[in-house]
Amino acid sequence: MKYDTIFWDWNGTIIDDLGVSMQSLNSLLINRGMKTYDTAEDYYGVFCFPIVDYYKKVGFDFEVEPFEKLAVEYIDSYDKLSKTCKVFADIEEVLKTMQEKGVRQIILSASEKGGLIRWLTSLDIIKYFDDIIGNDNIYAVGKADIALNWLDAHKIDLSRAVMVGDTTHDFEVASAMGIDCVLMQRGHNSLEDLLTTGAPVFANGNDLMEYLTIQK
Repeated sequence: MKYDTIFWDWNGTIIDDLGVSMQSLNSLLINRGMKTYDTAEDYYGVFCFPIVDYYKKVGFDFEVEPFEKLAVEYIDSYDKLSKTCKVFADIEEVLKTMQEKGVRQIILSASEKGGLIRWLTSLDIIKYFDDIIGNDNIYAVGKADIALNWLDAHKIDLSRAVMVGDTTHDFEVASAMGIDCVLMQRGHNSLEDLLTTGAPVFANGNDLMEYLTIQK
């Protein structure tokens, strides 16, 4: 097979957290008497990176409340609700199969690294990963810089690496890294948005695994 390194996004790609993310956003909005986003389609219309722009799109005014305060409140809500989140079962099967084939697997997430490691450990899936790349804070500023810093320190064959994500931002990060990208359509972006990237888009782990294994 073509790929010997897979960079995995976390939220919406491995962990099924779309509903919890929407609940956490809406809790902030309800507390302030603001319009909520009650369907996936509504949510897809505003979710974006950097996260600070996402907060602006839903209507937060940082002159009234700073982004940092809102982010802390969001994370507090998300952390409580996230205990109900499950790993996509078909994706865990991909993780297991790729490990058995000797493929290096790396988490690349905008999430805070320490909390992410604890979460992966509690779900008993950290065993599938050779490294965890994450931020040193909760503000989810993006992944391109931390990914490029990792590449500077680890020499790999970029032509044999691929990013698996669920957003157009993941495609942008993969492009910045100089690697291929495939996208999953059940996370934080709509199918229509994902298709604009030109990357292969899959609806389930079985189709993803077939694609990864037939690439030469």
